[in-house]
Amino acid sequence: MADAPRAVILAAGQGTRMRSARPKALHPLAGRPMLLHIVEAATAATGAPPVVVLGPDQAAVREVVEGVAQVAVQPEPRGTGDALRSLPAELRAEGPVAVLYGDLPLLRAETIAGLLRAQRASGAACVLLSVVPGHADGLGRVVRGSDGRVLRIVEERDLPGNGVPVPDECNAGVYVFSGRQLWPALERLSTDNAQGEYYLTDVVALLAPAVEAVPVTDPEEALGVNDRRQLAAAEAVLRRRLLDALMLDGVTVEDPATTYVDAAVRVGADTVLRPMTVLRGATVIGRDCEIGPMAQIRDARIGDRVRISASVIDDAEIADGVEIGHFNRVRPGSTLGSGVSLGTHAEVKNSRIGAGSRVNHFSCVLDSDVGTGVNIGAGTVTCNYDGHDKHRTAIEDGAFVGTNSSLVAPVRIGRGAYVAAGSTVTRDVPDGALAVGRERQRNIEGWRDRRPQP
Repeated sequence: MADAPRAVILAAGQGTRMRSARPKALHPLAGRPMLLHIVEAATAATGAPPVVVLGPDQAAVREVVEGVAQVAVQPEPRGTGDALRSLPAELRAEGPVAVLYGDLPLLRAETIAGLLRAQRASGAACVLLSVVPGHADGLGRVVRGSDGRVLRIVEERDLPGNGVPVPDECNAGVYVFSGRQLWPALERLSTDNAQGEYYLTDVVALLAPAVEAVPVTDPEEALGVNDRRQLAAAEAVLRRRLLDALMLDGVTVEDPATTYVDAAVRVGADTVLRPMTVLRGATVIGRDCEIGPMAQIRDARIGDRVRISASVIDDAEIADGVEIGHFNRVRPGSTLGSGVSLGTHAEVKNSRIGAGSRVNHFSCVLDSDVGTGVNIGAGTVTCNYDGHDKHRTAIEDGAFVGTNSSLVAPVRIGRGAYVAAGSTVTRDVPDGALAVGRERQRNIEGWRDRRPQP
């Protein structure tokens, strides 16, 4: 549809104040590249993927946005007005055009949608978002006439000195233009300013007096990220929003000040997040769980009624009713069946633990397939590496592995078999058998008196 709204995000800036080899747009914020926050908001507000304007040397950024946005390239860094002017004809909408900056990750979809509604209702050539911030450093000022109408925006570098009053109202960097009036106005821009660039803000003066300003409801939405201090400030705001949303959905967060949850994380109702818990990536946690304190979980799928203490879970699947004690580590590729119990200081890597099995203290289960109802005694290790290759261990249903055993893979412990404590097992153990893999004890009398003296 010719009059359907279109969003354009300007992200061709170099971000030199970040002091980083990583493009500013890709610095992580709540677990995802900063640019994707504004892409998501623009898509939700307009119902269609936005156009992202990049520089020719931003291949890494292009790779991140491909699939969620269209890309246009600004051949040379000649200012924000020129960046918008870089859109080819087929991407230039005639209806409402929302123009946003890629370093505004806190902007909400509802705010963009509100500006779109205001522009449609008024028929204005431009509706812009304004803010009166606590600190106006780096922001252009909105200049109004005696009748209160917007005349122009003056960038900070072009503000008059010598005590001339400066407006408190600032430009938040969010606009909705009438496409029919925007594209011709861009061709009239000049470089008569302190930076010698084509300013997008100069379009406001070209379209006045058919310009309106809508004050932002939440000034934090206008927080731009240009350095790492502002990145940290945005992270704090977004973290508070995410935790507030979880609490409103029925999740208990005992100490929001020490709890960190990424934007993609999902947590079920009646779950309790205890202090110093960190949930990263695409983690999904079910209902009625207790997580933490000091749990670290990334990209994990966790069922209902799971208890995880101060342990690390990474890219693993945890079924309902699992109990994980203190200082355990569950590594990628692992699956813990329903009712599994991990004691303390245990490690599970690339292994499947069947329902109702127990992996006790100081055990290390590596590259293993463990059946149901298995007991793995404290200090047990499945020795998966022979110096050249990795091998798997199979422990069948109902097996009992005694304390401080070493199972040297590849090896199979049969259904209902027993391994005596302290055994080193190098051969398969048949179903129901007892394996005793240790030397017979010898007591050497008088050793204390005959041993070499230091």
